[in-house]
Amino acid sequence: MNNTTQLHESLKAHGHSVTQPRIQVFETLQQTDEPLTVVELSERLTDIDKVSVYRTVDTFERLGIIHRVWNGFKSKVELSEPFSSHHHHFTCMKCGRTLSLKSEELEQTMRDFETTHGFILVKHSVELSGYCSDCKET
Repeated sequence: MNNTTQLHESLKAHGHSVTQPRIQVFETLQQTDEPLTVVELSERLTDIDKVSVYRTVDTFERLGIIHRVWNGFKSKVELSEPFSSHHHHFTCMKCGRTLSLKSEELEQTMRDFETTHGFILVKHSVELSGYCSDCKET
């Protein structure tokens, strides 16, 4: 089942209609490699009014279609699993840019830790902070 079909089923299962603004918000998040602020998302969707974007983000968050990536008191949104593969984040402390980190080695380290120490890992999130390549020089 593709992501768009999954979106339609998720919306309908929770009593929500499939609207063009919801599809456009979903597709925009699907096409980006990094989380976006709601303002950035709204700026990319110039043919949808801001209120619709904010309401869609709220609906998607309540339904688990998206989740927030927090950096201090600020947040960005991105598609949740199963709409996006599992990953972690690196956030630049100067410009706020957030990059996705996909690492099978990191995931294997966590599985090894789980086995070695007898834990049952239910969920995890790794958030890295530092300076991106553009900001480290300034």
